[in-house]
Amino acid sequence: MRSHEFVTELNIDNVKGWGSTPNNQNVDYMGIRVQMLPSAFLKLAHYLPIDDSVEKKLVAMKQHNEQGGGFGAPMLYIIVPDEWRNGDFTSTAYVQGHEGRHRMNAQMKIEGNNPVETHLLLRGNNIEWRNRNINKEVLQRLNQDMESESGTLYIGPFFTL
Repeated sequence: MRSHEFVTELNIDNVKGWGSTPNNQNVDYMGIRVQMLPSAFLKLAHYLPIDDSVEKKLVAMKQHNEQGGGFGAPMLYIIVPDEWRNGDFTSTAYVQGHEGRHRMNAQMKIEGNNPVETHLLLRGNNIEWRNRNINKEVLQRLNQDMESESGTLYIGPFFTL
């Protein structure tokens, strides 16, 4: 059995990897890096039916990975209640967008349901969130429960640091 050192077989390259974005390259300012199981990510993002065209993409991604090619880390865009900034954690955060369902499905094919570097970008309705605003209490609350992109409430934990 694999130890909990969170080594991933999916080659993460946040600069030149397939699916990388400027947000990947600037995550240490814009958000936070966590380790997330593909199954948790896929629950929180919109459902992706696996049909023949998706299956072909997953095979191509697996080959790209085996040849040393990289991928930008998957991302979740999360709306955090503005009250969280003042320590009021009664409301629930929700996922508003994502990047990386194919990458997480490819990870399942390559390595199984082992943790992958995932980027969380938090936004408020009236407040901009940056890495410096994401403290231990915010992360604990975010990891407690979250509403998925499709509106389903899921109970965490979803990630580790």
